[in-house]
Amino acid sequence: MYRLLIIVYILFLTNIAAFAQNGTQIIVLPYHEADLCEAFDEMTTKAREAIDEISAGLKAQGYRSASFTAIMRNLKGKGGCDTQNPVKILNNVLAEAKCKYYLTIETSFEQVSEGHYVNLNVSAHSAESRDVVSYASAQSDKAETTDVRALTRNAWQKIAAQITEYISLQPTVKKDEVITIQKPIDNGKIIAKLNSDVDINIPQAKAQNPDAIAVVIGNTNYTKTKAVKYALNDALAVKKYLIEAFGFKEANIFHIEDASKSDFELMFGNKEQQKGKLFNAVKRGKSDVFVFYSGHGAPGLKDKNAYFVPVECDPQYIEIGGYVTETFYRNLSIIPAKSITVVLDACFSGAELFQNISPIVIKPKGIMGIKNGNLLASSRDAEVSGWYNEKEHGLFTYFFLKAIQDKTADTDKNNKITLNEIYRFVSDETEAVPYLARKLHGIDQNPVIQGNSINGTLVELNR
Repeated sequence: MYRLLIIVYILFLTNIAAFAQNGTQIIVLPYHEADLCEAFDEMTTKAREAIDEISAGLKAQGYRSASFTAIMRNLKGKGGCDTQNPVKILNNVLAEAKCKYYLTIETSFEQVSEGHYVNLNVSAHSAESRDVVSYASAQSDKAETTDVRALTRNAWQKIAAQITEYISLQPTVKKDEVITIQKPIDNGKIIAKLNSDVDINIPQAKAQNPDAIAVVIGNTNYTKTKAVKYALNDALAVKKYLIEAFGFKEANIFHIEDASKSDFELMFGNKEQQKGKLFNAVKRGKSDVFVFYSGHGAPGLKDKNAYFVPVECDPQYIEIGGYVTETFYRNLSIIPAKSITVVLDACFSGAELFQNISPIVIKPKGIMGIKNGNLLASSRDAEVSGWYNEKEHGLFTYFFLKAIQDKTADTDKNNKITLNEIYRFVSDETEAVPYLARKLHGIDQNPVIQGNSINGTLVELNR
């Protein structure tokens, strides 16, 4: 498997007639963690094939596709690569191409038992503000072919019109009317969909837990950084498990898709006001609390604290726009719950978000100061948390749910599954997260458990 980010830069003409006659120029570039110049020098054959196919697809829509090679050679000839700042290099490319909008395209080639397929995640951005104005994702049909161009073509055809609809309308929109062009943006967002084997045949709880309260958050559609493409799937699946396998009442589950900072503060409180909606929903000494989060985490580059990343937050300003985990755990500690369980499919190293820094080792205080509090997290310290593209879930979330679905974690066969049993299952070095993270992504990912009651029953299922 490989992962590729492609940036498509778009120069708009001033009216629809000119658009139809001359086409809009599009430049397709590979994204690189260091800089675009280095990416140009190190492009793989698959990367070039994907770029060529996207360019061909855009030409078929009536756009003019400029030569990536020619643009980069011209930029290098002018000394545009004489910098170690990737942002400046990107600005040089935008200036060279005179682009008003650009697309970021994430492409991954997958090999599974049924064949091969390509995933595409595409965002359209304003070059001036860098804000996302449209988003869509698609997966090619599974096929025996290993032809990246053919698979890319199949995936791109599913979303090409959706992505370019907003962009193609711009020449006809006056500046004060831009606000009216909103529907294509909303329609472009990723939505939750459950297509995995763990999303069905959910085991049933032995008894209901009517006083239990849960907060389930999935953050996928980020406006200032890349999407976490399966986070909404993770959250929706966990909600289903809470209802069916844990015995929670649906009305007692706060399910939040694409949470903003105000959503975090409303639910968990903030530094000044520690009692949020979760605190007020808990029955003293009777309510079990379960909190699940799938999405980006990030380190504060200045204060070295760990933060949840709300969907509108710019990670470069995480100390301003993020929700610090120190406040999260401190406010959880005052909730008079019977038990508190936190499950996180996120990493806090910054490795996924910051292009020009090494991963930062952040060690938040975590759950240890909370009475009857337990934490199960997807990765440790400087590690990242990977996806399981074939299953359309976070890798950690998939195995967390699988442990319950198959009762595989129930090693003593008493139909009572503890958090520690789930941890041992998801952490299996040969069958679960650590092994698949290495096999699929070439990374280290090792789940972490904390707490003073990890051997208490988390789920009790019917026989």
